[in-house]
Amino acid sequence: MSQAEPIYINGKTAAPGICIGNVYLFKKNLEVEKYPIHIEDVEKEKKRFGEAIELARKDILRTQNEARVRHGDKYAAIFDSHLLMLEDSNFTKKVLIRLEKELVNVESILKETIEELALRFMAIRDVYLRERAVDLKDVGNSILRYLLGLEGPAKKAGDQPFVLVAEEVTPSELLEFSKGKLLGICLDSGGATSHVAILAGALLIPALFGLGNLSQVAQTGQKIIIDTRKNLVILNPSESNLVEYTEVIASRPLEESYNSEIAKTADGYEVILAANISRLEELHQLKKIGITRIGLFRSEFPFMESMDLPSESFQESIYRSVVDAAPDGAVLRVIDIGSDKPVKYLPFPRESNPAMGFRSIRFLLSRPDVLMPQLRAMLRASNDKTKIIFPMISTEKELSDIDKIWKEALSQVSISHKPQWGIMVEVPSAMFMFDAIAKYTKYISFGTNDLLQFVYGIDRTNERLSDLANPLCVPFIRLLFYGISAARSEGLRVGLCGEMASDPVAFCVLLAMGIDEVSMRPAVLPNIRKLVSKINMKALNQEVHSILADIDGPDFRKRLPEAFPELFSGT
Repeated sequence: MSQAEPIYINGKTAAPGICIGNVYLFKKNLEVEKYPIHIEDVEKEKKRFGEAIELARKDILRTQNEARVRHGDKYAAIFDSHLLMLEDSNFTKKVLIRLEKELVNVESILKETIEELALRFMAIRDVYLRERAVDLKDVGNSILRYLLGLEGPAKKAGDQPFVLVAEEVTPSELLEFSKGKLLGICLDSGGATSHVAILAGALLIPALFGLGNLSQVAQTGQKIIIDTRKNLVILNPSESNLVEYTEVIASRPLEESYNSEIAKTADGYEVILAANISRLEELHQLKKIGITRIGLFRSEFPFMESMDLPSESFQESIYRSVVDAAPDGAVLRVIDIGSDKPVKYLPFPRESNPAMGFRSIRFLLSRPDVLMPQLRAMLRASNDKTKIIFPMISTEKELSDIDKIWKEALSQVSISHKPQWGIMVEVPSAMFMFDAIAKYTKYISFGTNDLLQFVYGIDRTNERLSDLANPLCVPFIRLLFYGISAARSEGLRVGLCGEMASDPVAFCVLLAMGIDEVSMRPAVLPNIRKLVSKINMKALNQEVHSILADIDGPDFRKRLPEAFPELFSGT
């Protein structure tokens, strides 16, 4: 058989690493035939459904226990949401009502119900919530397998080392595959915020997601290479590819370790690096990569995963875990929810433009019954290195209102320290009120994800507009340069916690423009830390400011790598 040409596909890193292996193509075998039943069979179908739910519950509990034993409580907690779905009376009631009304087999109703609910999740704009559709399918598939009498998904993978290729997998499926000789994971869909990505990181298995149609072109047994340094998959690698990557893997240490010293440039300039964290499951990564600071804890996700408003004591326990994991300081953000991040027990009006609507601080200031318990919980959990920040500030009145409610919250708790509060700069209007901001706080953090979409007038979740959301475009860099300079002239300490910081070229530009501290997702911090150690700050400052002053238009993406090839080779 002639050697097929290599196929190169780029994706998104879910868990870092490099591997070479053979494909195992996983396609879900859950074909369900729909057929009518007699009315006297309804009770029998109900009984089958109830038994399948109970068996699925036992499966989930067994999987949860395996996750706890192998990876700890934080990973076992992933399956709490699966158990909650099984216990959701609305879900089972919906299936049973349709069963009595439609008089068809319960498998077909269950499959259609799961698909309908998953589609609703997929329509949500928030990436994290969209990826909860996978958890929903996980629960549904567990029940379906028992109704259909099917074996688990990993039975056919065999006992040889393999790289899993699939359209998607669920957390429990991944743990089952990991019992075999799993080398790597390649998925058409998914992202870094998914539970599957978290588990892949815990398993130390290289994983690339968002690979388009890889599962449509790959076949079981084909050679495949994963290289998360380049966000690259090579299907049918050439001999030269295989030689190159065999040497790369042989030259890498079995386990990389990082110390917790402050990152320093080659000429001794200290750079404060921190992590963006959304869930407690991610905290274990910080110690492993030597990061002792959390630059952003997104507190909305515990709210989104709860069936009702979390109690003040429950919130306090979460925030205390975050603070304890960051001995050099944690920045806790109050909940940033709204029409594009719905919480079912907090009603929001339907809006045409939810990203610019009744969300974030606008919602919170109207609901002190939600904000005050959260502030009290954060204050009790904090220490003298903790900061609490408020999102989407756009007017001076919001600053004044926050200051009042902050003082009220302080008066209601008994603490020996007084944390600092700050704001997120995400709305362009905030860029022109640093004098007002400085009256209330000395700390700001640029949220470049939202700031980008407002500056360019785009919806950043719209893939057709993704080319416009370029943080290295001239207008955005000029705006940031002005904002950083103006903020520092008012005595403000300037952080940045947007996805922009994960890009090595953009990171260097930010550093040269005077950002005090930079926060990003944990997966990219080791590479950014290595980059810092190679930087000559004086030379970088000169080059960045020279590019900024170019009357023909700065082109950082081209000119910085040309000026400093040693910094960007292999990135």
